[in-house]
Amino acid sequence: MRGFILWLALLITAAACAQDEDPLSFVAFSQDFAGKCVARNSVQILVGNTHPSRTVMVWLDRYHMNVGTGDRSKTEMKAGGEAVPLGCSRTLDGPQEWRVVKARFID
Repeated sequence: MRGFILWLALLITAAACAQDEDPLSFVAFSQDFAGKCVARNSVQILVGNTHPSRTVMVWLDRYHMNVGTGDRSKTEMKAGGEAVPLGCSRTLDGPQEWRVVKARFID
């Protein structure tokens, strides 16, 4: 019984550590007022890595007017690196956004 309790405690600890290192939790979107976007009454959308020491690879799908475009991008983001510009929040036809498909650490 004691061995089972120890095993269960280790399993719970491992699960908690895995959650702390979920790469998706370190993917952050931000906005900037880039000139070409402001001209369209929109903002520049950027994606960045907030992890202090690990590189994150992220896969993103682009949606235009709430419809998937089939565009999938893969971006490698180093810890402490610059956020990567994705595009404007609006095109001439309507709004667009990016959604995370998956993220993983690559180091």
